[in-house]
Amino acid sequence: MQLGIDVFLTAHRDRLQGARIGLLTNYASFTANGKRNIDAMLEVGGWQSLTIFGPEHGYWGAVQYMEPDNDGSYRSIPIRSLYDGTSGYALFPEPKDIASLDYLLVDLQDIGARYYTFYASMANCMEVAATAGVEVVVLDRPNPLNGNVMEGNLLRPPFIAFVGQYPIPNRHGMTIGELALWLNRTIGCKLEIVQMQGWRRAQWWDETGLEWTHPSPNIPTFDTAVVYPGLCLLEGTNLSEGRGTTRPFELFGAPWLDPFRLSDALNDVGLGGVRFDPFYAIPTFHKHAGQRCGMARITVTDREAFQPVRAGLWVIKVARDLDPEKFAWDPKMYEWANCAAIDALAGTIGFRSAIDLEQDFAAFADAYDQSSTFEKVELEAYADGGPRLRTSGRQDRNGIAVPEASA
Repeated sequence: MQLGIDVFLTAHRDRLQGARIGLLTNYASFTANGKRNIDAMLEVGGWQSLTIFGPEHGYWGAVQYMEPDNDGSYRSIPIRSLYDGTSGYALFPEPKDIASLDYLLVDLQDIGARYYTFYASMANCMEVAATAGVEVVVLDRPNPLNGNVMEGNLLRPPFIAFVGQYPIPNRHGMTIGELALWLNRTIGCKLEIVQMQGWRRAQWWDETGLEWTHPSPNIPTFDTAVVYPGLCLLEGTNLSEGRGTTRPFELFGAPWLDPFRLSDALNDVGLGGVRFDPFYAIPTFHKHAGQRCGMARITVTDREAFQPVRAGLWVIKVARDLDPEKFAWDPKMYEWANCAAIDALAGTIGFRSAIDLEQDFAAFADAYDQSSTFEKVELEAYADGGPRLRTSGRQDRNGIAVPEASA
């Protein structure tokens, strides 16, 4: 397999010569043979200048969400932070920094979930690039959760935040290059996608032969990424989502919960492809730090049958019903949302209402999934075997066929 960075540094390396380049990336972006992208670019050389732009958690992934990260450098290459933890102002690059470039490269490992903010940083850079007349070149990478399956609702105003800026499903089924093409239908910047060679839509990360490079502080393993599109919803509650433990998003609970009752109740829901087991843990930071928490551990037994978003909805519902008096929605400012954190994550007030008003929750969970109505972009180069994708007959500005709907 050749990633976008590999293709760019071979087939497009002449574009580096004498150029003023920006690179939106972080520490986890490597070539297919395990070399960090910046080091690979340093070996090729030839540019006039290079500036790195770092997304949430900082270039080095050293800080948690809503925490500031300072500018720094990689060897002698300056790093500009696009997330200072204090203001939405910093989520966009300075227009003068983009206008000084010949083009902006994007090389980030997305994990396939709406809340994962790397694609939002890319979108914000595309917005600035559109106003400055600067080309954006996205070096594509796999969707670790495969490129076929989608799940979740389509958020709408006013439930907008950095964890949900656009109406895409919670699990969106696109690569970061395809996301860029979808976003550019409204942004309208000059955009090029450097496609991968050898990746197919049906592939999960562990079928690519690539090493998992821990793309952000709380996604340490591929197993974490599989459950993240649903379990991230716990960030909008006073339940620990496992931050501060060795298994974030795979462990969840609170000091007042009985882990046996919690896991038994969740197993009784009858969710497909998953098992819940009782657990105790003491988070070292974040929610309930230093307190012994009754938790459940989620184990995916059949990832093809597992629906992470549905599981996340039910985890919160069940945990709340076990002790409604101690359960609470998180009231703090969250990722510059103008609504409750849970509403920003869920993309609706309907989820919170279904729980607080004790409505028919099974019916709500069924209706929540609107992914079949979402028209995503799929690059034909990544098509699985069989017929070519149906397209609408339209092409985007790069001459890439636009599908009628997800195939």
